[in-house]
This record gives sequence, structure tokens and C-alpha cells, in this order.
Amino acid sequence: MNKGIKDCYFDGWKKTFVYKGRTTRKEFWSFIVMNIVIVLFIAMLSYFLLVISVADSTSRGGMMLVWAWYVWLPLSALAPVIFLVPVVSLGIRRMHDAGKSGWWFGGVLLMNLLILPLILTGIHQVMLILVDENHAEQVMKIISIILSLIAALYLLWLCCLPTKAAAENVD
Repeated sequence: MNKGIKDCYFDGWKKTFVYKGRTTRKEFWSFIVMNIVIVLFIAMLSYFLLVISVADSTSRGGMMLVWAWYVWLPLSALAPVIFLVPVVSLGIRRMHDAGKSGWWFGGVLLMNLLILPLILTGIHQVMLILVDENHAEQVMKIISIILSLIAALYLLWLCCLPTKAAAENVD
């Protein structure tokens, strides 16, 4: 069964609340890449319509700020929220396809979204007692970036795992 990218993309949306079954690497990455392309297309089109075509060379800077405030910031804030549930279900089904439990994906995502900020807040409060606020902020930024990178690379590695035999039934 050789699905096209369009079919893989629409299957991702159709199976938004389906956490059982399998999703191949092609289906998973088609959904992710197409969503990125769509968001970037919306951003570029709106930038062209608001900044390039409307503003002349003297007012382009002001229109760029208007575009950033009214288009880019809402788009970059709402897109992850809109895509969260479909990506979680796809990731869990992708783990089933790779022969692992869905918690390998869901657990890392849950850790990165809920548990890690709580741990970082606790570390920050302790650091405020030990050092001044400036140094605590700098150290927390570095720790946060490193831990987020580790989690993102781990999720990337998990989603690139090859398909296991179809006879295995993993929930």
C-alpha cells in the first residue's frame, strides 16, 4: 500500500483521536512536514500581502512590526496548540509501528511540557537563594536550552526508528 503525501497528511487529521494502531515513518513525517509548509506559506503570503505589496520603502519597517504583531505572533502561538493532539496521536501510533509502547513518545512529551518546567522552576528558586538573580537567569536559560534540545533530539530519534514486524502487537 503506497500512499501519497496528500493521503498521509489527511489520514493524520482523520485519525486525530485514534491512539491504537500504527503510523509509518512516511505518514508521520508527511504530516509534520506538510504542517510546517502550510504554516510557513501562510506566514509568507501574509507578509507579502501586508508588507511588500502595501507598504512603500519608507513605511516597510512599520508594516513589518504590524505583521509580526498581528500575524506572526498569533500564528506561532496557535499553530503548536492546534497541532498538539494530532501530533501526539501520530507519535503514539508511530511508537507502536516501531515496536515500542506509546508512552515512549507520550511520556517524553509529557515530561517536556509539564514536568520539566516544574523542575526548572524549583532549580531556579534554589539558585536565587545561592546566587544573584542575573547569574541564576543565565544558568537557567542554558539548562533549559540543553534539556529541551535533549528531549527534542530524543523524540526525533524515536520517530525515525524503523518499522518492526507487523506480527508484534504493542499497545
